[in-house]
Amino acid sequence: VNQTNERFLIMYRFSKSCNGRTQDVAGLASVLFPPELGRQIVRHMNAAHIAGYVGLGGPYSKRHFFDHYNKKHNLLTPAEMDSIAHLDMESGSDIMKELVTWCQHDVGIARRAGIIDSHEAKDFHDRILTFRTSMDGIYDYCDQPPHFFYIHFLCLLSAFYLPLFAIDNAYSAGWGDNSDWGIEVLNGVIVLLQSVFVIGLRLLGQKMVDPYGDDPEDLSVISYVEKIIHITEIMLTSRGSHINPLPHKPSTFDAYKSTRS
Repeated sequence: VNQTNERFLIMYRFSKSCNGRTQDVAGLASVLFPPELGRQIVRHMNAAHIAGYVGLGGPYSKRHFFDHYNKKHNLLTPAEMDSIAHLDMESGSDIMKELVTWCQHDVGIARRAGIIDSHEAKDFHDRILTFRTSMDGIYDYCDQPPHFFYIHFLCLLSAFYLPLFAIDNAYSAGWGDNSDWGIEVLNGVIVLLQSVFVIGLRLLGQKMVDPYGDDPEDLSVISYVEKIIHITEIMLTSRGSHINPLPHKPSTFDAYKSTRS
């Protein structure tokens, strides 16, 4: 139980780190990027976040999870979906890493256009790569569950220990005229509580092995995804507490796009 609890908390921190780094990128992009490019990198970050959970191969499927949020929030365009159609979203982190690379390309576009300097670009890349590292950490733990023989040993131990414990308590309660019904009831309660304790801890440990399943005690991935999409949308639409008093100048990004067209 201690091992699975520690494992559970580590994977929880990885999930929250993914949320945090997505917020970081959205906050920086809303301030430093033109609206069009800012929305694009946030779309890609949110799509990478959702695709990362789909790739775990659990209850979060492409059809019912990714496609739902993609249709609801327009995370990827049809052309972008076609460009990753050759990759299987439900069997690994391929699409997640592809989308993370798209986010880095978005930063490169801003850097080449002179929208951000090298230090700001490095700040973006650090947060994007930290997001990828956190998601990779989730995959690492899912790829290496607790050893089968360790769990098998616990099951075998409880299967032998609990019956022997019950027999020992039965003998200690006495036989025939030497028996005391009060002691028998007490020993029966002790055996029941011991069985609940041992079997319960084993089942609890097995339930906590996979925090990204569909059990009630598993991590709320849907809540994480919906919350981060909502927060990033707030960040993208925020325009500060007052109107910018400085005179408007043509966007460097607009000039860059005109040279590329």
